[in-house]
Amino acid sequence: MKKIKFHSIYYRFILFILTFGILIINMIIADENAIIQFFNFNLKLWQLNYFFIGIFLIIIIVFSIVGWKFYICKEGIYLRKIDLLIPWDDVDAVSYVWINEWSIRPNGRQYLYNRKSLVIYRKDYKPICIYNISILALYTIKVLRPSIKTNIIISTLATIFNIAINFGILYYIFYRKLEFIDIKVFLIFISTYAIKSLIVPLIMVMYENKTHGKYLFHDTAYNKNESRVIHI
Repeated sequence: MKKIKFHSIYYRFILFILTFGILIINMIIADENAIIQFFNFNLKLWQLNYFFIGIFLIIIIVFSIVGWKFYICKEGIYLRKIDLLIPWDDVDAVSYVWINEWSIRPNGRQYLYNRKSLVIYRKDYKPICIYNISILALYTIKVLRPSIKTNIIISTLATIFNIAINFGILYYIFYRKLEFIDIKVFLIFISTYAIKSLIVPLIMVMYENKTHGKYLFHDTAYNKNESRVIHI
């Protein structure tokens, strides 16, 4: 069996923000031939869009090759940061949860980010939490080791919900002009996004803590993540 490596998916959050911003610009400037000054260059809007698409592709390729966090092999799960191989016999369960990160920047700005995390529960050892990982890691482990307990159903439903909201927002902005955005649709998006960002992570963590013990905790405005796990 070859080593199956997994990388951080944090770059997807950045790409979503950039895509959202670019679509807003395209809504406001309806003329694709409009001239936009980008650094010291004058570019037409359609040229600028292709420029950003190129940047997106470069980011995706780079982050899909470098900076892997762990790999799965026939012996077990190898964690690069702490140079540890976890044999399959030591793995009691594996879960996929969203753990909220509340970050405060030096300029006072705050943001809430759902860190998609893989939690490895070990027999007689502290659990290990790997942040910003694709749910494909959970599926890979389940396929290779079907006997290992997972929360694959609840995590899959949460992931589908997340994808639906993100694509729904981008789709609506892409096909609507700014002046035609319905206030009702806007409130629906805000409500569902709040559910995704706050309610769903709380439910997932509560379920895991009830099943495996109280190991996982979210960030708060006053305290950083106090999960009783090894953080990676």
